[in-house]
Amino acid sequence: MANLIQPSRGGGGHFYTKDGEAVEGGLREARKVRAFPSVTTVMGCAKNYGLENYKREQFGLALLTLSRNDGETDESFIERADSDANAQSVKAMEKGTHIHSLWENIDSVVGENSLDEKRIEIMRDWKAENILKIEQSESVVVSQAYGFAGRFDTLARVKDGTKSGELMLLDLKTSDPKGKKLKPWESYCMQLSAYSFALGMDVACANIMFNSTDNPEILFHRWERSEIEEARVGFLGILAYWQWANNYRPQDV
Repeated sequence: MANLIQPSRGGGGHFYTKDGEAVEGGLREARKVRAFPSVTTVMGCAKNYGLENYKREQFGLALLTLSRNDGETDESFIERADSDANAQSVKAMEKGTHIHSLWENIDSVVGENSLDEKRIEIMRDWKAENILKIEQSESVVVSQAYGFAGRFDTLARVKDGTKSGELMLLDLKTSDPKGKKLKPWESYCMQLSAYSFALGMDVACANIMFNSTDNPEILFHRWERSEIEEARVGFLGILAYWQWANNYRPQDV
């Protein structure tokens, strides 16, 4: 069965119907309509070292920076530190969503403040220098044969010196490198490998890594074809485990 590529209507989701519509709720609601789990939902059952490191870092910072209340027990202090760390994670996700929105609407968006204007300028300059044509953006792709779906950022023709350019799947990632270099995590490669597999196209894959601090910058990281192929094998293994663990194979009609 042919894969479906559908322009996204609204935000992303954890599950999508065969028509590419996001399903509200979790697995219980998905079962009712035979919805397909998103790539990130499937990958969520595997250990994400980058995310785990970030969570530990936020918890450690909370322990170091929060003041101890008089008479506060160790248990209460740890719980408060955990809540603070989670709040910081939510703020980081909101910032990432905001920057994604800037990229998604880069041709027409107006910045809310001077930092946004700086981000927009960098994005527009990078796009003008590297992108020949955007074929699709913020679109849902559904693999009915393998039972998963997902929303990718951008499918574009990237300048390579030829008239047509190179077709490439691009995924924007935001992070605060804490004074270090932006790092492409293996999970980024796996996510792109799943999208490209669902697309059913011979397409290059790369991440646009965006520094989300007050000094924004872009690092372009292109994954080797061998890396994408290896990551795809890993994703299909995780997908098989996810379907087994949840006793749910939406491709079986």
